[in-house]
Amino acid sequence: QFTLCMPTWGDKGVSLTLSLYKWNTDFETTRAATPVATRRIENHPDNGHAALSFDEQPAGEYLICIDEFSGGRLGVWQMSAAVGQGFTYEGAAEKAFDWEINVSFTKTPVTPFFPVESVANAIDGNHKPPEESTPAADALVNTHKGMPDTWVFTDGLGRVSLTNADVGDLKDDKTLAMFYWTWHIDGFTTHAPINVQEYSEKYPEAMRDWNNPVWNNTHSYWWNESIYGYYRGDDKWVLRKQAELLANAGVDVIFTDNTNAEMTWRNAYTPLMEEWTDAMNDGLKAPKVSFMLPFWDKNYTNTQVQSIYLDVFRAGKFQNLWFYWDDKPMLMAIRGSFNSNNSPIEKEIANFFTFRAGQPGYVVDKTNNGEWGWLSMYPQAVYYKNNADRKNGVVEQMTVGIGMNHDYEKGLLAAMSGNHIAGRSYTSTFKDRFEKEGAEASKWGYNFAEQWQYALEVDPKVVFVTGWNEFRVGRYETWPEGSDAAVENAFPDQYNDEYSRDIEPTKGALQDHYYYQLVNFVRQFKGARPIPTPSLSATIDLNGSIDQWKSVEPYYAAYIGNTEDRNAPGYGDLVYTETSGRNDIIGAQVARDNDYVYFLVECQENITPYTDSLWMNLYIDADTANLGWNTFDFVVNKSAASEKTLVLEKFSTDGSYDTVKVADVEYKVDGRYMTVKIAKSDLGLSGNDFTVNFAWTDNVHDEGDYTKFSGDIMDFYISGDVAPGGRFKYSYISTNANTTGEEETTATETQPVEPSTTPETKPETNAADTVAADTTPTEGETEPAAGGCKSSVAAGTAAVIMAAAAAVALKKKED
Repeated sequence: QFTLCMPTWGDKGVSLTLSLYKWNTDFETTRAATPVATRRIENHPDNGHAALSFDEQPAGEYLICIDEFSGGRLGVWQMSAAVGQGFTYEGAAEKAFDWEINVSFTKTPVTPFFPVESVANAIDGNHKPPEESTPAADALVNTHKGMPDTWVFTDGLGRVSLTNADVGDLKDDKTLAMFYWTWHIDGFTTHAPINVQEYSEKYPEAMRDWNNPVWNNTHSYWWNESIYGYYRGDDKWVLRKQAELLANAGVDVIFTDNTNAEMTWRNAYTPLMEEWTDAMNDGLKAPKVSFMLPFWDKNYTNTQVQSIYLDVFRAGKFQNLWFYWDDKPMLMAIRGSFNSNNSPIEKEIANFFTFRAGQPGYVVDKTNNGEWGWLSMYPQAVYYKNNADRKNGVVEQMTVGIGMNHDYEKGLLAAMSGNHIAGRSYTSTFKDRFEKEGAEASKWGYNFAEQWQYALEVDPKVVFVTGWNEFRVGRYETWPEGSDAAVENAFPDQYNDEYSRDIEPTKGALQDHYYYQLVNFVRQFKGARPIPTPSLSATIDLNGSIDQWKSVEPYYAAYIGNTEDRNAPGYGDLVYTETSGRNDIIGAQVARDNDYVYFLVECQENITPYTDSLWMNLYIDADTANLGWNTFDFVVNKSAASEKTLVLEKFSTDGSYDTVKVADVEYKVDGRYMTVKIAKSDLGLSGNDFTVNFAWTDNVHDEGDYTKFSGDIMDFYISGDVAPGGRFKYSYISTNANTTGEEETTATETQPVEPSTTPETKPETNAADTVAADTTPTEGETEPAAGGCKSSVAAGTAAVIMAAAAAVALKKKED
């Protein structure tokens, strides 16, 4: 048997699993086999001894594992000198030190331990990166394209989506990178979360008081709660939702925060890559994944990169998620951390990757070639690949941030809870907006917009956005110590709604405002595809074959495989469950004739009975006037369905979820398909020139109550299934030309419907109209299908699209 003494640093209720494996080739191969012995231990005491007994085993190499721990922190004591001559694995990287461990033998060996050979010794220094992975032609990501850049929306502040008519065609030379946090894992999630935004409202007197009893140092601190709760980084249900949101926004690559010491967060990046690979197999164009390593310490960088290289890149795992730059996988890391003369593995690493050193400063007078930034004060620093690009003005990369923990009066790094901080509402021309306007100013993303507008002017190859989901923040008695900008009871990187920098939708006032602001700026940066053009008029027989729809275009694809159940631990003792995934909506179509509009929805499997609650709802925006409930004018099946008819209801113009009945409408379920037939007159439509924006949902419910939906659109993110997702809508633009195949004869025959203006007026519209994390020692925290446009747009259609675009531009000015 063997016995370990393991500390928990006073945490109670820690559980773990001890296992013994026969070594085979490498760490991953060994772990894939059945263990020789295993034991689950509950309520392990601090510095208690845990033993694993097993039958007599032959001499050889073995791997002892401690994993599946929960309920608190857990460690193992390290010997000051090598005794067993083995290796320790943290993540998948070898480290040449021994645990403090007692090993019992059935017979006294002459020599109890022999040195084992390092896996690195098998490396010859000549391994080269493979060519960049591309999906097969028949992969779902190619045959079932979601085309999110063609979806439309109106956000919660009344800002409307930009489309191809506004931003032009897609540009293939632009990359959008997002800073992403994988540190919501293991011991970091042990303690219950404290929501600092809620505490700042409830206990304002405690914000500058380190010793105030409301603070409890056995808790973790979040600036606010994600719409997914206080989740762990291995919650695959959340990881799938994040992949969809990021893909829909046009994010090409995430860079995970690996800037802290030797921590790679392997227990989070592994499930992330597993889930995103599965999502790609289901047709989702998930972002690529790269890593941002420590800014200065070459030893930490060397250790981390060796670990990640052996675990992921040399092993050839998750290759479809590798981010390539200059024809090699790319890392944000100091290339000088690796010396080709030191060892074969360092030689391989030096030649395997494209490196860009991370620049931590928020105010940089002059950038060095081959650097990339992660956050900057306005006007942001610009980064070049080499002197030739610098001379020719070819900017490789620059940053765009939500907010900065920077004292704009003193020009110093400062805690987000400090004074004169460049928060969400800061701009260079209105620095103290938050102090003058209050919480309402935090919603509009003025800082974000100012930085984006400058980035669009500079037009780099890569925009790096900070950030997505840091959420967690440390609390310090004084920070930064010794600085003129130091504050007491400091929250360095994140603090509350105003002084934070995450985009992931949250509960509370900010909701999803920053997400859709991001979407529109990305469209300006990268362009967008045209909204698909409908095929000619078609009459659909509800009793006819589903083959009637084969010639109907476009096909609006929705993501497959996103209705799995959630059952995952969160921070502290929290456990999150969600079991409302039912009918997996994978696509939709629309057809029309002189009198009717026909809606088809397709699911992955046969649609459940109409007697199910909250069953198969169709939301319709028929006037593009931004009225009704979250801009939807009508809903189908809010009231219970019958066997042959559904109820079409119209929303009140006051924005509530209240409705009045308009008509009973016919429908037909045919296995995986459901068709709804609605008279144009019931939707207030006539003729051939109209736009219908729409979304399908199934089993969306109030959070915590599966029996009803009361109309909080944020529930669209966390329950049931929604196509296309969130506030997005598919857009169906019918004109006389694409209905009949005939050109308009006079300009007066096509009259676009102009969206109405939003009643709210905001100051400095240039900063909010554009439907507008820190872990470094100097600038941050020290704690760790079908579809597509298949027919050309006729002249009459172009007139409609351009007229609508002009109306949108007018609306933005009036806002």
